[in-house]
Amino acid sequence: MPKVLSYTPPWLSRPSPGFKLFDSTRKPTISTTQNGFKASNGKQNEEDCRGPQRTIAHRNTEIFTVVNNEIRWSDLTLLKDQSENLDGRETHQRKENARRGQTYRVLGITIFEQIRQLSVSPNGEFLAIATSHTVHVAVLPNPSSFDEGSGISIKVTAFTLGPTTHVLTESSISSILWHPCGVHGSCLVTITREAVVRLWELNKLNRWSFDSPTLAIDLRKLDSATSQEDNVSPRPMGGNRGFSADNIDLEVASACFGGIGSPDESPWSAMTLWTVTTEGDVYALCPLLPSKWQPTSTQIPALSVVAEAQRGLSAPGQSVSKVELAVLDDQWNWLSEVDAEEPFLVPREEGGYVQDPIYSRPSIPGPIPRLQGPFRLSNDSTYDYLDVSDILVVAGKIDREELMQGEDDESEHDLQEAPTGFSAGVIGLITTDGRVHLFLDLDGVEGQWLPSQQPQTVSTRPESHALMLLEAIDTLKPESITDEERPTFSKDPLSRYCFFTTHSQGIYFFSLAPWIDQLDQELLNSSTSGSQSRLMTIRSSMRTLRERIIGFNHSYETDSSTSANACIVLYDSDLGYFLLSSTNENTQPHAVSLDIPRTTMIKTEIPSDNIHDIIPYSEDGEPFTELVTRPAYEPSPVFWNDSSLSSMIAKTVPPHRRRTLHEEIRFSGATLQVMFSTHRLLSEETATIQKAAADLINRCQRMMQEMAEQIQQVRLQASRADQLQRGGGGDDVEGETADEKLGNRVEMARERHEALKERMTNLYRKLLEVEARPLNEKEKEWMRELTQLDMTTDQPTNESVDRKNRDGAMIEPWRHRYEEVKHLGEELVDTAKQAGREGAGKKRGEEDEYAVPNEMRRRKVEQVMGLLERESALVDAVKARLERLNCGI
Repeated sequence: MPKVLSYTPPWLSRPSPGFKLFDSTRKPTISTTQNGFKASNGKQNEEDCRGPQRTIAHRNTEIFTVVNNEIRWSDLTLLKDQSENLDGRETHQRKENARRGQTYRVLGITIFEQIRQLSVSPNGEFLAIATSHTVHVAVLPNPSSFDEGSGISIKVTAFTLGPTTHVLTESSISSILWHPCGVHGSCLVTITREAVVRLWELNKLNRWSFDSPTLAIDLRKLDSATSQEDNVSPRPMGGNRGFSADNIDLEVASACFGGIGSPDESPWSAMTLWTVTTEGDVYALCPLLPSKWQPTSTQIPALSVVAEAQRGLSAPGQSVSKVELAVLDDQWNWLSEVDAEEPFLVPREEGGYVQDPIYSRPSIPGPIPRLQGPFRLSNDSTYDYLDVSDILVVAGKIDREELMQGEDDESEHDLQEAPTGFSAGVIGLITTDGRVHLFLDLDGVEGQWLPSQQPQTVSTRPESHALMLLEAIDTLKPESITDEERPTFSKDPLSRYCFFTTHSQGIYFFSLAPWIDQLDQELLNSSTSGSQSRLMTIRSSMRTLRERIIGFNHSYETDSSTSANACIVLYDSDLGYFLLSSTNENTQPHAVSLDIPRTTMIKTEIPSDNIHDIIPYSEDGEPFTELVTRPAYEPSPVFWNDSSLSSMIAKTVPPHRRRTLHEEIRFSGATLQVMFSTHRLLSEETATIQKAAADLINRCQRMMQEMAEQIQQVRLQASRADQLQRGGGGDDVEGETADEKLGNRVEMARERHEALKERMTNLYRKLLEVEARPLNEKEKEWMRELTQLDMTTDQPTNESVDRKNRDGAMIEPWRHRYEEVKHLGEELVDTAKQAGREGAGKKRGEEDEYAVPNEMRRRKVEQVMGLLERESALVDAVKARLERLNCGI
């Protein structure tokens, strides 16, 4: 869990130059009141404005944000350097801009609708801009052009995406996404609320690429289609909408891709589009590819491994249904065409060719995949309807061992630094009430297509698998939930298993690290004995880490429906681990500098049941004193807002009566009406200022109280230190010195340590008994041999029971037997030597009736000596083995 180092830095707070980037009180540079949301007849449709608000985007450390419906561009490192007065690192033009107060540039784009979403392409070349109904694409300038020119506005090239497709008379925009497999991030995917998916392969040198999509799919038609012969294209502009029950069921709330195009993720994830409806139905579209796509270094090899493994299921004798067999055949044909194709090089605009392989989309089985879903979320009826706001999908990791089987070590270069992860996918849904639902996708999503011809049978659609519900976590209190609430997800650049959520009350951090590894090891375990109980135990004990990073204060805002923009998270050498967001139509920035969490710290962190942090306690029950980081006081915007008196007079007082305001007051009905209107306006403004001033006074008083408490704690600690130095204290037990008290506490700690150690040993033994596996035949034979040896060595004889050594200690049985064997060996050696001496002492010429030839006697002596040496070696080996057994016992 990351630790908050500091809140909004001074270089983003008022009155620093960085605050001007988000300041909405400055007049807009580009007019947006012509035929726009301010000049239209009435307000926009509330249903059109539903959905997440993402008006902050970034390209490295460059920030693009929407203020007063104009897109402002700046660099966070530049703002930080200007605040710290690092003149030695600034150019002359940048110093001149800083002297004039120019800390940001405005992109010269005129958009008459309220901007709802911003998204920068992966290569940083394009900026997608989405309103409620229209989509625009701007070609971003180079970072070096920030200092060019003297004006605040900078001219950029912009295109309207689909001038006859995304218009006010058609469906509103739900999500805009950049395809992970697009050629250098130039493929944009737009999803409307009426479930229409369009792929745009953009090329700034070809204006026609911005007029019509290369692929358009109506998910409502695709859901009911039975073959590729059915028409699944969206209706033309101005066509009859008609009515269908799917119009209500398939109202898209949000969408995202299953992966980011990383080499260590599952191969199908980057080409899978996940969509969720407003009622909580989850659908998947796989594979969704542009006409030219760019795979990762491991994507095609991993697909080949999966296809080869599944190809064996279709062998004769395997129990596979016809529907599953058709899916496997389609995948095999699709991958065969990919393998047979030779990748080609794309020329660069600045010269040369692109080195990464580029493939064409396979034509077999077809460009349009089957719509998979809706997936079953849970058997509980409470999950039949969820008012979902946003969706997040975490891709599963790739199987390295299966992918690199039979390859050399050099071929694993791309996956050497791959982090550990989870083999299954994780799907997160956040509802409008701030509840985060986490689901586990054990089966995964693979490529499926519609049959090429009309099927003969009635049902040819594979069944959608179920998603396992893991956890549901609340982030909003019931009294804080509003109808306009639209929480959003934000990814973490450091780990795919961490993410952030943003809503009107604050920003929260979530981490799946505590249970990812444990659950993954259980799923990859080949043993199925007791797996069900272990999975249930892991599921009941898993806790996702949750921490509140920022809390938004709306006490001074007159509009209760104020929402927050989805936060962005950066990781840079200058900024560090940095989080940025804004509220109240971007008038107030909120930022947090976080400490980079270590993997070991995240895994061992104990989760909390509530939103607040866990306070550790000492041995005597008193909490430790910790450094608490809190956000700095931010003055209310009412102190800086201009009075509306002048605009009120301009609206209510006729022009021919305004001159009388500068003359002596005349008692008349018109003068009384002006005084009433002025009093009503000033009363509201002064009441707001009074409320903000009262809060400031309360904060000052609370700060003084906290300071007094801290001084009192310091005095208490100082008195305790003095008592320890003097060797006693007033609060000690009568007759007990400081040394004795300290010794007693050390002894109590030692006793607790021994008790915990014994408890851990008992638990370890019980765990070994529970998880013990049966012995094989070799282990059983070894146990029988040890038992027999133990019976042989441990049973003492009657003669050795009372035998003791010289010191009076009892002689062990095995040692006594060893002494007897050694004594017998010495006797045999002495007897052989004596016989040899007697034979040599006889005279050579002396004849005996029973004389033995010398040659035979020599051979017999040599044979006896060999037997004795062998017996001595055997005795030494037995002695060494018995000593080892005695040490082990």
